[in-house]
Amino acid sequence: MRIQCSCGAVQVEISGAAILQYVCHCDDCQSVHGKAYCCSLYPAQNVGVSSGETAVFTLKTSPRTRCKQCGTFLFAEVPGQPVRGVNGDLLPHGLFEPQFHIQCRYATAPVQDHLPHYRDLPARFGGSDEVIE
Repeated sequence: MRIQCSCGAVQVEISGAAILQYVCHCDDCQSVHGKAYCCSLYPAQNVGVSSGETAVFTLKTSPRTRCKQCGTFLFAEVPGQPVRGVNGDLLPHGLFEPQFHIQCRYATAPVQDHLPHYRDLPARFGGSDEVIE
């Protein structure tokens, strides 16, 4: 699958299926994106820039790759993990189906859907597994 930035200058190739998909409400994601981040997680080796110039930006924790021309964020590295979180907003319609929300303690507006809303992280990712309304 191929995705691109808003201006079309950068092309990203993605192979295989997503490991999981979620929406992150952490203050880092909200500061960078101006909203919660729709994350589609893939093994790092399955996501690569095939054309165009990119820049990497880190606010607090996650290095994020963006188009050097228009600034569209393409994917983020997950510190200490061999995965890349692709911007779910760039996936073809219908391919982003999140399984849960994380870091909801930072949500700036009520999150209203049928998915689990974790205060921090699910236990399988080292979190408390606490779910909030």
